[in-house]
Amino acid sequence: MRSSVFYGSALVLLFAACSRDRPVAATPDCPSSWRAAWSSDSTTSLCVPPDFVVAGASAWGRPGVGTSFVDFLSVELVSWPRDSMSLGGQWPPHVASGANCLADCATADSMTVHVDTIAGKEGRTEVGLASGGMPGFRRKPVLEAGWIVGDSVRGFAQGWATQAATLDTLRAMLRTVRLAQAKS
Repeated sequence: MRSSVFYGSALVLLFAACSRDRPVAATPDCPSSWRAAWSSDSTTSLCVPPDFVVAGASAWGRPGVGTSFVDFLSVELVSWPRDSMSLGGQWPPHVASGANCLADCATADSMTVHVDTIAGKEGRTEVGLASGGMPGFRRKPVLEAGWIVGDSVRGFAQGWATQAATLDTLRAMLRTVRLAQAKS
């Protein structure tokens, strides 16, 4: 009896601590058939097409066969420069690997760079056809985007699509991103 009371009280305290003062991203304005979606920690929101589902903590995708996604977009915030190695140490992020790549290097062709507004900030979005890299793509339509949120925080997005034209859909999703505002 005492242990169940203890565990019940501990759960109440845990839920209270987790829900208190956590910033939540605003609901984005979505096109008519799209819907709003949030990252698992609610700090990022964006609009997704009706056939996209949750594909990770801060990722959404159009399901394919089995557990794979035919179209995919992830959006995350990284601490800079602490997380710089997760982006290959380069800013802004690029579809192709940098000159210092030693293994699992990616090449890219048919590259286009766009200046987009992401979460109210100017961002750089690179789209192209990637080959190689960790997933072993072969001329796969991909997207890499980066924007500076603040002195030590940067936004990073990456995605891929079955058809190159779908990269426009992923860019449209990116332009709806909203970030939670930290309470002062």
